[in-house]
Amino acid sequence: MHRNEALSGFPYLLIGIGVGVVASLLLAPRSGEELRQDVRRRATEGLDYINQQAEKFRDSTDQVANKGKKWIDAVTETRKPQHEQI
Repeated sequence: MHRNEALSGFPYLLIGIGVGVVASLLLAPRSGEELRQDVRRRATEGLDYINQQAEKFRDSTDQVANKGKKWIDAVTETRKPQHEQI
């Protein structure tokens, strides 16, 4: 399975988790105020989690980009004619 194929279902996973959380909250026996507080708390926790994962993803893509730049620089340096390296 290619990486793009594996990631193509990720948004559906997040949607499914969200629908499941909302359904479980709505079906749980609680007062209206308790339910609203719980929904607020869980939504905040969910957003925090998504932000943490996005930050990790950004960090990993930055690392990959930096490795790629270093590799390109190294290849470019080795391909320069001898008179340019002096």
